[in-house]
Amino acid sequence: MPGSPDLAIIPRDPKYAAYRGYQIAFFGLDKSPLEQFGIYLQRLFTLDWGVSYFYKKPVLQILLNDLGWTLLLVGVSTVITIVFGILIGSYAAVRRGKPFDLVSTGLGIFFYGMPIFWLALMLQVTFRRTSPLRDLFSWWPELPTQGYFSDQLIPWQWDSLHVTDAFLHLILPAATLALGTLAGISLVMRSSLIDVMTEDFLVTARAKGLSERQVLRGHILPNGLPPMVSLIALDIAFILGGAYQVEYVFNYQGIGFRTIEAINNLDYPLLQFIVVLGGVAVVIANLVSDFILVLLDPRIKIT
Repeated sequence: MPGSPDLAIIPRDPKYAAYRGYQIAFFGLDKSPLEQFGIYLQRLFTLDWGVSYFYKKPVLQILLNDLGWTLLLVGVSTVITIVFGILIGSYAAVRRGKPFDLVSTGLGIFFYGMPIFWLALMLQVTFRRTSPLRDLFSWWPELPTQGYFSDQLIPWQWDSLHVTDAFLHLILPAATLALGTLAGISLVMRSSLIDVMTEDFLVTARAKGLSERQVLRGHILPNGLPPMVSLIALDIAFILGGAYQVEYVFNYQGIGFRTIEAINNLDYPLLQFIVVLGGVAVVIANLVSDFILVLLDPRIKIT
């Protein structure tokens, strides 16, 4: 973010000289960067996160609405990623070397290496109104590719029409985020379970007369899940990072979309709060994963 924010947000015309001086004093732009940062840290713990340079409104007021939409997007995509990633990885491990394993592993590697913004663009082209597939197949669905609900439905209301419209707008962004992370989860889950399946205690379990399903549910899965918990916590950071690209491509005006705008407008207070928010989210996710690991693995103790 090069450049001086005061030159970007305050008119340069001489007739605005008085206004310029007021803005510089109000935003603290007359102080050194170290002093500005010290003031920011003091206000951070009093829930005063500053005023946006560009919007001239408190940062918290701007981001409260955006945060709700981003939490919805990231939450839905995370649930899809965890559920389907674990199921696909588990089934591929059990069917190791079979067609399902080969196909799921190949697709997993393909989607894992795919740039998430490119995937978003491809889904837009595939499901837009003018998609070539709609000419070939009359039943091919059309899905919204911009925004989080239709403009004609503004303002938001909690009725069936608005909820259904918001759900339709959520499908493509959530699918993009989920596909970008689900591949990695399924591949690691497959590898983790394959490692567990070579352990000697499974021979004992089968010798007791347990069926393969009982062995899988009672012994293989519980021992293969702990590595996945840590990975999922780390993937939350990736999901948040991917949300920036997805939200911008789909014009889904959440935290990620607002981040790109803040960078373009040199809006430091807005960007600072978003960075802090992302850091706190990752720390909380890792803390929660540590407690879940304690519940899943009796060998781990809190000292």
